[in-house]
Amino acid sequence: MKAYIIIIGDEILSGRTLDTNSNFIVSELDKIGISTFKIVTIPDQVSQIKNQIEVAFASEANFIFTTGGLGPTKDDKTKQVITDFLNDTLVLHQPSLDYIKQIYYKNNRVMNPLTYNQAMVPSKSEVIINKYGTAPILWTLKDSKLLINLPGVPYETCGMLKEVIIPKIKNDFQLDYIIRESAIVIDIPESELAIKLENWENNLPEFISLAYLPSGSRIELRLTAIGKNKIYLQNSIQNEINKLNSLLGKNLIISQTTKLEEIIGNFLIKNNLTISVAESLTGGSISKKITSISGSSRYYKGGVTAYSKEAKKNVLMIKEEILKENNIVSETIAKEMAIHCSSLFNSDISISTTGVAGPNSDEFNNPVGLAFVGIYYKGDIVIKKYLFPNLTREEMIARITYKSLESLYFKFIDEENS
Repeated sequence: MKAYIIIIGDEILSGRTLDTNSNFIVSELDKIGISTFKIVTIPDQVSQIKNQIEVAFASEANFIFTTGGLGPTKDDKTKQVITDFLNDTLVLHQPSLDYIKQIYYKNNRVMNPLTYNQAMVPSKSEVIINKYGTAPILWTLKDSKLLINLPGVPYETCGMLKEVIIPKIKNDFQLDYIIRESAIVIDIPESELAIKLENWENNLPEFISLAYLPSGSRIELRLTAIGKNKIYLQNSIQNEINKLNSLLGKNLIISQTTKLEEIIGNFLIKNNLTISVAESLTGGSISKKITSISGSSRYYKGGVTAYSKEAKKNVLMIKEEILKENNIVSETIAKEMAIHCSSLFNSDISISTTGVAGPNSDEFNNPVGLAFVGIYYKGDIVIKKYLFPNLTREEMIARITYKSLESLYFKFIDEENS
């Protein structure tokens, strides 16, 4: 089953209004096994709307969605185009009119002729009362395809789609099952990963598709299986995940969540461990990641943003001679920060970061993009050095934040395998 989505509105094309409707529609359809093969955005012009409706009906789409153009003003032209396309006439839908009157009455407003016209609908369409607004939704079957005309206001479209339209589609149509599983790959560049997985990918069953979804230094591999037999799809997906695990080993994270900070949190809870963070380069973003997880108070002891030399000395209690003798962006300082942070918060584990985010070099003329991450783990210390000279300041901070969590994850894996 496939969908064709037409977003109608001059305000979208001018950039004054962000199109959030298409993203929401696609994601909701995807959940019930309907894939979207095309999204188009067009102006409030009769010729454009008419042309796209005709193109959509001539396509392979089973479902055609439009948003916008159902309101009471002159630029709302969708309803009349649909009426002409159906060789139909507009008729009064009394339940819609009664509902609109009720809304106006509750808000102490007086209806005008334009609002009255919203209750005029094509006679061949099924009308769905829009409980979030005044423009009725049109549901029309034609040539074995379903045309659904939704309002343009995101609040109305999202509410009605989730609560009424999707359940009605599921009830009226026999849809395929859709099974999805994701696995996270860390510390392997996308091009190298594609080469490594080439034979496996080429031998995937036809009903299973693969998507590479890179985000910073990690890659989500999303497997999607579509078909009629739910159990068979689930088993097939699991079989492919098992193959991936054999191919990628500890570089593959198989979990119910794709958030590394949540996976780490689960490990800390399972092993009754605590963690603290001393950040310079990352400015608190690691702590923010860790504490974004509900229940993190069970393992997160605290954090400090020791950005200046004084903070490293007075808060983390790093000896002044060490700070004087060493470059602040160095392996030694990252090590000292991690050790002293663990002592300060009495935590089993600590993470430290120091580096140059740019766009300018620091007082020691360190290259932009240089960073050190320290991982203290129950008396053991690991220091990672990174150089990302081509990232923006924001990208650098985000990358080192993730690399810090990634390094900690690998430390956990090594601990479990030792």
